[in-house]
This record gives sequence, C-alpha cells and structure tokens, in this order.
Amino acid sequence: MKFSKSIFSVLPVLAILVAFLFSSCGESNNIHREHIDVNAVGFKWNMSDEKTYKVNVEEAGNYDISIELRHGIGVPYKNVLLILTYETPDGQATEEKVDFTLRDENNQPVGSGVGDTFDTRQVAMSNFKLEKGTYTFKIRHAVPQADPLSPILEVGLVVDKVKK
Repeated sequence: MKFSKSIFSVLPVLAILVAFLFSSCGESNNIHREHIDVNAVGFKWNMSDEKTYKVNVEEAGNYDISIELRHGIGVPYKNVLLILTYETPDGQATEEKVDFTLRDENNQPVGSGVGDTFDTRQVAMSNFKLEKGTYTFKIRHAVPQADPLSPILEVGLVVDKVKK
C-alpha cells in the first residue's frame, strides 16, 4: 500500500518533467523568437508601421531568418510583399524583399490555424551568415493597394541556428 501511494505521488512530477524535455528539444536551435502586435483597431497594419527587433547573436555561424504572421483568413491576397531590413553590428543596413505566401494554389491558407486565425511562417533568408553582435531587423509590408493590410494581428521574427 505504501509503495503504490509513493508511485502515484511521483507520477505528476514525472509527467511534467517529460513534457518539459520534449518541448525544449524542438527549440534547441532557436536563438530568437519575438512577435509584435499590430495594435490597431480592426488589425490594420499600415505600411508606415515598421516592426523592429533587436537580436543578439552570441555565436557566429549560419542562421535561418524567418518571418511569422498571425493573420485573419480575410486577407484578400495569396501573397504579400514584405520588406525585411537588417542592420549589422557595424551599422551597415541591407533591404531584402520577401514574397510572403499566405495561400496555396487552391486558395487555402498555408499556415496552421484555429477558426479564422492563422499562423504562417516563411524563411526569408536561408543559411545566412551572422557574426557575433547585435543586429536590428525591421519588417514592413509593401502592398500599397492594401494600405492598411488587414486583418494582421502580429508580425514575428524568428532566428534559428542552422544545424551542421
């Protein structure tokens, strides 16, 4: 009786520990993940509303830079043009155009979603060399015919170290 009671008291702790180990394994190469709310009535993202992210790179190497959008199903485009600007630790700025895909050829959302809200992630710069230091990334949309772009809830930046 005493033995079975002690096992049952330890099971919740073991379950939490196992869940933690599995959840941390999937993110081991992630060095930065940040989402910024659009914070506008009706989730309208203006072209002038540039989202800024500071990323501290502690180890030089190759990284995948991804953009994530949390958006409503009501965005009327299959693709939207995003501008990703990055500034290196020594102050050099470069602009990249990203043709961000929201829907597939059958007009179905490509991200994962619940109800009318979808999270869509796309690699913007693959296997990109970053040196040690602090980088500044900025994301804005460049869809003048849809200014403001709606419904966009959040704009995110993800930096993953490329595994060798």
